Amino acid sequence: MTSTIYSMKFRKINKYEIVDVLGQGSMGVVYKCIDTILNRYVALKTLNLQLAGNADIRERFYREAKILANLTHTNIVQVYELKEYENFCYIVMEYLEGESLKSIITGRKALSHLSKLEIARQIASGIAYAHSKGVIHRDLKPANIFIREDGVAKILDFGVAKLATSEMTQKGTILGTISYMAPEQLRGIEIDERSDIFSIGAIMYEMFSYQKPFHATSVTQVMNKIVNATPDYIPRAPKDINEIIFKCLAKNPKERFQTAEELRESIEELIEKQKKKKQKSKSFIDHTITSQIMNVKEQIKKLKKLKKKIDSHIEKAKHCLKDGKLEEAIKEAKSVLELDNANQEAEKIIEKAKKFLQLKKEQEKLKSKWIKEKLVEANELYDKGNLIKACEICEGILKVEPYNHDAKVIKSICIKKIKEFLERVE
Repeated sequence: MTSTIYSMKFRKINKYEIVDVLGQGSMGVVYKCIDTILNRYVALKTLNLQLAGNADIRERFYREAKILANLTHTNIVQVYELKEYENFCYIVMEYLEGESLKSIITGRKALSHLSKLEIARQIASGIAYAHSKGVIHRDLKPANIFIREDGVAKILDFGVAKLATSEMTQKGTILGTISYMAPEQLRGIEIDERSDIFSIGAIMYEMFSYQKPFHATSVTQVMNKIVNATPDYIPRAPKDINEIIFKCLAKNPKERFQTAEELRESIEELIEKQKKKKQKSKSFIDHTITSQIMNVKEQIKKLKKLKKKIDSHIEKAKHCLKDGKLEEAIKEAKSVLELDNANQEAEKIIEKAKKFLQLKKEQEKLKSKWIKEKLVEANELYDKGNLIKACEICEGILKVEPYNHDAKVIKSICIKKIKEFLERVE
């Protein structure tokens, strides 16, 4: 029997109509559905049929729903309900549009330090709230952080979360994703909220450096690095950002931020500092601009002169393009970009000229190939004594390439041989 609802006869689960598959893993499938009663999109997470019979996994699945149902926070994904249908367990959650933090990091998406700090602040805020409710996530990683299109960060997957008062997980058991685990997690000893803080530090390190803090070629090496090694300083990140990250990544939990709220406050202070710095820079720029436009008439005059120069280059580039003078067209368009690096018309002319040049090169290659083949044919005909046909082929080549030396020579020899033959006949 198949393990997904989507591949079965079902296209509707209770009041939820399946629209698409959002993701699929070893635990189950997440679907995009429409709530036919409330007329809204939801995410419906199912448990793999083959795993549904496993009491521990089933309990973990139910536990995630129950934990999330009691966590109402802007930065934590919201759960609507937990139910069973046709022997399937499923959780209904809010539907999110955007992309995972893992996707952002993997794609090396260009984000400012301020934007990255804002994401970290939201993660810390959500985790601080979870901790206040006695919940430790235990599996924080970029794949479990989703960034909505409006910039709001959502923490997902509380499947291995632990209630601070729970004894459900045995000592010595490792649950979570190795690369982002705290040293105490790997040792299988008792953990607390500070393990999540270590994971946030690992996430921040990857956000600012685009590489994992404890990267290695094997799981054993990764574990050894987490326990014993200190990652390299992030050169592209300012000192104060590095300080926060490395405090989170301290091997000894006592040397880390002691609460996620404390971490959130530190990040927030840094955000305010960055904003002030940005505002100061903006004020300086504004002052500079004000100074530069004191003589408004002079500036307008310069702009008009510049526009006239640009228009002149654009006009020349268009004429060159029309006349097939492609290199000259590119040169003129580049002159425009030197004056206005965002001039779209010049960029289009360059793009079109380059396409024509490429086409011209391809045509030249084809022509060259054809000429070579025809020269071989002419030589063969000459060797066989078919001088007239060889001469005709050379004439054809010379029509395409009037200065082709080989064609001229073969034609000349053929004409000479034909004349000699005619003289002998006479």
